[in-house]
Amino acid sequence: MYCRYCGNQLGVQDYFCSSCGKAATDEKVSSEAAASVEYMAPVESEDSLEAQLEESFVRKNYDFYINKWNKLENKDSKISWNWATFFLGPFWFGYRKMYIPVLLIGVIYFLVDLFFFLIHYQFSEDNYFVDPIQNLVLFPLFIILGLFGNYIYLKHANRYINQVNLKPFDNEQKKTWLKSKGGTSWLGVLFTILFVLFYGIVSAFLIPTNVDQIHTVKDGSFYNYPTTTIGKGFDNFFNDTHWEYVSSGSPYDVVRFSGIVMSDGEEVKVIIDFVITDNSFEIHSSTVNGNKLANEEIETMIDTIFNSNENVIHN
Repeated sequence: MYCRYCGNQLGVQDYFCSSCGKAATDEKVSSEAAASVEYMAPVESEDSLEAQLEESFVRKNYDFYINKWNKLENKDSKISWNWATFFLGPFWFGYRKMYIPVLLIGVIYFLVDLFFFLIHYQFSEDNYFVDPIQNLVLFPLFIILGLFGNYIYLKHANRYINQVNLKPFDNEQKKTWLKSKGGTSWLGVLFTILFVLFYGIVSAFLIPTNVDQIHTVKDGSFYNYPTTTIGKGFDNFFNDTHWEYVSSGSPYDVVRFSGIVMSDGEEVKVIIDFVITDNSFEIHSSTVNGNKLANEEIETMIDTIFNSNENVIHN
């Protein structure tokens, strides 16, 4: 290579001519300078990557939850309101694939049911599933779920994000993994429904309520009348029927029926006590207008109830 000003021969490493002192060609300078600059690939900021991982995990309604989470972090608080958690409770957790809270809520329900069982609380048969006292006890639970639902979800999301950051994944693999672990799931809702049904069956055996005992008798039948339940037969014969569970004064479970029937134009009040054993039940005693009936009279009365279509009883 030669100097373009004086023609002097230049070395490979020469940037200036040793004869005239002029700079070597612009092409050489620019090419050497470019070669000396190391290529730097664009680097994704940690904040941007964190947001993308959160969005991959939450997916549906991400804007709502990231807004709630940012407010929690800015206020250094754990409390913010979530209506879905308040109204739906365990079903919302199942929808968001948070199954441990579903199980913990089940434990709380068990403790509440056990408390009512130990104090022999009398549920109303008419509003068993919306009992006002039971709902009053459980209402604070749903308040707590509404207040802390967003925070619980934040901790749940962070736990999975921390897990994936420990895995030898690139960013796209991390996002794919989080999408499979997070998001929403109707199967989670189905799991919660099945769990609630399973809990209802198990609790009925482990901690039966007075209503469960009542239905043991009402849904049963007498040996001589197997096709008609006792509840249906009594409802057809008596007016103003009432069932209650009686636990005091007896070592056994006692279910008491009372009803009104017309006899010679006058109201007659009939009371029948059933004793429940492990696998069966039987009539323990019965009174008509306060007068106790003998066993033969009780059998005659039962035959009258299930054989007659008229509200008549002879005493």
